[in-house]
Amino acid sequence: MKYALAIDIGATSGRHILAHKNLKGQLEIEEIYRFTTPLVKDDGDHCHWDVNALFTFIKEGLKKAKELKKIPQRIAIDCFGVDYALLDDKDALIGDVISYRDSRTIEAKEKFLTPKGHFLATGVAPQNFNTSYQLYCDKQSGKLSKASSLLFLPSYLCFLLTGVKANEVSIASTSGLLDARNATYSYEILKELDISKSFFPPLLSAGSKLGTFSKAIEEEIGYNADVYLTLEHDTGAAFFGSGARPNEVLLSSGTWSLLGTMLEKPLINTKTFEGGFTNELNDKGEVRFLKNIMGMWLINRVQEEEHIDSILDVVALAEKGRDYPYTFDAADPALLNPTSMKEALIALLEKEGKAPKNNEELFYSIYHSLAKSYRKAIEELKNLLKTEFTSIRIFGGGVAAKILNELTEKECGLPVIEGPSEATAIGNILAITKDW
Repeated sequence: MKYALAIDIGATSGRHILAHKNLKGQLEIEEIYRFTTPLVKDDGDHCHWDVNALFTFIKEGLKKAKELKKIPQRIAIDCFGVDYALLDDKDALIGDVISYRDSRTIEAKEKFLTPKGHFLATGVAPQNFNTSYQLYCDKQSGKLSKASSLLFLPSYLCFLLTGVKANEVSIASTSGLLDARNATYSYEILKELDISKSFFPPLLSAGSKLGTFSKAIEEEIGYNADVYLTLEHDTGAAFFGSGARPNEVLLSSGTWSLLGTMLEKPLINTKTFEGGFTNELNDKGEVRFLKNIMGMWLINRVQEEEHIDSILDVVALAEKGRDYPYTFDAADPALLNPTSMKEALIALLEKEGKAPKNNEELFYSIYHSLAKSYRKAIEELKNLLKTEFTSIRIFGGGVAAKILNELTEKECGLPVIEGPSEATAIGNILAITKDW
């Protein structure tokens, strides 16, 4: 039996998902290893990823497959977008891999090009956390001048396994460095950063074989495997694995809510920019036209602060808060990475009317506010594309929040179809096993 392994790394946790096709040709998956994504919080709003710990988790999950006697022939890694490793001329890591939630880019966005100019050059919505803004900070600090190459985080982890450097298209397209019209690095952006295209390793499509384990990794893990580049941006993998149908609104519900649809080519104009939509490349001939909306990050942060173990307990609390009428703007930048999410949400709700009395009302307000933000985004989507949609397909971990699906259906006036909760892992696997 042939096995493939998806290493799916989210902003809060990661999993190793093992997959094979049964006698009917259907994909069967099982989670064999789970870990907490190691985010290190420095002073204030500064934070980075502990990539040494992260790589250790990756290797431990690979060893688990051997323990189960289910050794994968192919493995691939997907991850959240925009973060990267800078390497010197000997391929050693320079400094930390800074998290996209670090506050350093707020000022950078004000100084690096104009938001509209950035969008028209790339087709990517100008968000504080874009790689382009992060690199501007590295240029100002002098860190960039020490670097010889850049690998996006999942590509860097694959490099640690194989010793081979390459970046994958979908992860590169989230960065704000790539021109979505031609899938090449934007001349305007690179000129402003004073770097050349040669700074970047080869850009390959999902489904490309990168290499095999290095000798050292093979000896440590106890077997060898082919390492493939999948759709390395987890949103790209999720959209690919969602089972999407034509004329559906697609909503990847996880740490972020990514709402949009699939297009054959990017839509780059002033109205798209003003609506906050972005064009990200997916599988060949596919463009994810979508909008980033705060998602389960809001829930997870309050859940953590209040020491609530289960998301099912959160949903049960929210059910009891249904009479609370006030909502907030789920896109408010104050919610990106506050010291206390609960306090930040209460402050917004106080401006709208009245602060929630308890967690029941607070959790209900979060779900209700997300549903309203989805409605607003869908109306914008319809106006931009001059298209009517038949349904909303929700997939990813957030699909388990039935109260949110119900509120979304009610607010948006469209039937909700619940897609797979493991859409990302499924998309990861499908992208590397097309020939199986």
